[in-house]
This record gives sequence, structure tokens and C-alpha cells, in this order.
Amino acid sequence: MNSAAGVPDDWVPACGGTETPFRTRSGRVLLYMWNRTTGEHAYYDVEQDIFLTSEEACEALCMC
Repeated sequence: MNSAAGVPDDWVPACGGTETPFRTRSGRVLLYMWNRTTGEHAYYDVEQDIFLTSEEACEALCMC
């Protein structure tokens, strides 16, 4: 992913790099990430190698 300015995004595990992957009740393995370039947080699906939208994360975490 690249930011709007074309600078490569810098995604790292959130909480100072201490976040670890976890399995959700829906069965997905997610990692909570932080983008040091934009300050954005997002869930990353470790098995599918994709970042989830807010709606997808809500669904995967059974919070909707």
C-alpha cells in the first residue's frame, strides 16, 4: 500500500510492535497494525495477506 503522496506506507504491528496474530471467533487470523506514515490503524489478515476494511474487520471480529 502507498500513501496518497506516493510515499511507501510503513505498516508495523501496533502497540509498539508487541501485537501478535490472533484467531477470531469467525476463524480468521488477524494482526492489528499501525501505519507509521499515516497514523492509521487496521487489521491485517495474515493468512490471506490483505488489509481489511473497517466493515470486514467488524464482521471478522463478530462485532456487527
